[in-house]
Amino acid sequence: MMTLREEPDPVTAAADYLLDRFGRHIVALMAYGSRVFGRPRRDSAYDFWVVVDDIEAFHRDNADFYRTELNVPSTPDEQIALNRAGPNFYAIEEDGFSIKAAVIGVKEFCDLCRGAWWTVKGRMQKPMCVFRTCPPVEQAVGDARAEGLECALSLVPREFTLDRFLRELCGLSYRAEIRPEHKASKVQSILDAAAAELEDIYTPLLEAHPDVEQRGDIYVDTRDDDMRKRLRKATLKSLRRSKWSKRSFKYLWRNFRTHRAPLRYVWQKAAGEVEKAVKRRNAANKKYS
Repeated sequence: MMTLREEPDPVTAAADYLLDRFGRHIVALMAYGSRVFGRPRRDSAYDFWVVVDDIEAFHRDNADFYRTELNVPSTPDEQIALNRAGPNFYAIEEDGFSIKAAVIGVKEFCDLCRGAWWTVKGRMQKPMCVFRTCPPVEQAVGDARAEGLECALSLVPREFTLDRFLRELCGLSYRAEIRPEHKASKVQSILDAAAAELEDIYTPLLEAHPDVEQRGDIYVDTRDDDMRKRLRKATLKSLRRSKWSKRSFKYLWRNFRTHRAPLRYVWQKAAGEVEKAVKRRNAANKKYS
């Protein structure tokens, strides 16, 4: 389900830095985002999920960081309270590294991989480079991916290709979260960079699904039209409810209190997506001119 990363590269160096600094607290460390699977901008950070066994101990060890490095100076107690509701995103710029660390307790991580809110489980649909893991985290990620499969299956046509399925799957978190990226271009960049990894994860799950038949390169959902219609409606409702929930808006505000430069970060992400879209359009125009 999740393969440990071994070969040395810049992502591994960033992971080693986190393990050297926070290793005694970390039970799972997973890299994701454009630096691993995608087309990174020159200023893109290395993105990590940092799952810790005891969020109170973790935050008390980082009191100086909260006092000096956040957008709004804070205390361990304030960060602990924020972390009970979801991951805290921290920008770490030290020793030549630019890292965005999503810190979360193992219990909270597992609960959110199985809950109604998509901010954590939606991101678990995508491939990750795993540097450290544990059985509860592996099971939670597996459960999140199983739910993602069901949701994507309810959105594709009755007959669909693997590419169409993966496109819907990778789009789930963009349907369910308020995010600055341009959905279509972001999903395409993930598919371009991580198609093999996504196929390795989801092909066995599709083949094992009791209501899916494979006919050559085509998959067929054998459930009747009424059931498919109900499932599609329920899935879209669930995604919209997560995206426009009070919890999602509160989460945007709380990130302002954990990230070093939240407004600049959001602006850079949005501007980066526009820049990539323009480059792709220009390349397409040259190709057909």
